[in-house]
Amino acid sequence: MGLRERKKAATAQRIIEEASRMFQEKGYENTRIEDVAAKAELSAATFYNYFGSKADILLSCVSTETELVLAEADHCIEQSYDTAAMGFDALVATYFTTSFTKTPRSLWRIAVSQSMLDPRAEFSLRYVEMDNRLSKQCCRFVRVMKEAGLIRAEVPSEPVGELLFNNVNMNFIDYIRSDTLTGEDVRAVVNRQSAPIFDLISM
Repeated sequence: MGLRERKKAATAQRIIEEASRMFQEKGYENTRIEDVAAKAELSAATFYNYFGSKADILLSCVSTETELVLAEADHCIEQSYDTAAMGFDALVATYFTTSFTKTPRSLWRIAVSQSMLDPRAEFSLRYVEMDNRLSKQCCRFVRVMKEAGLIRAEVPSEPVGELLFNNVNMNFIDYIRSDTLTGEDVRAVVNRQSAPIFDLISM
């Protein structure tokens, strides 16, 4: 990466950091682009060279972290496990350990609420696409476990993977609603709720 690209990336990161702080302190709706630009030592016009809207900044925050989660989870899926349930436990641990390392749950609350306010908005569509990628990853987990001989061959990968993801996702929502639940708390709940599924599908 050249000097110009590094400077541009550093400026974009500064905008994200200032916006994230203001979203948490003032609220998403009360944060103005002009104020974010000023804090990042930019003009409002220059801001638009980097982001088209507040929603773009918010999406950048959550999508950057989601990419990290997807990469870590892909690595996790490729590891060797004694049982499919153990593999899923490792996958869930990855989801709830890697998430929230860069984006606090307060920002995730805003992102989820924004995605529901206008389901047809570009932000909402892109947010749903991130969820779809995570769901497909759970389906791939089932396929890999089948190939490893840990899940019965006749088990349909897509419906079971989608079911597992839905369980993870609902507990993710519970987690970001709470200020007291820990990642380990949620991991334990997901594993308890998923245990009967693995009893049915495992070799």
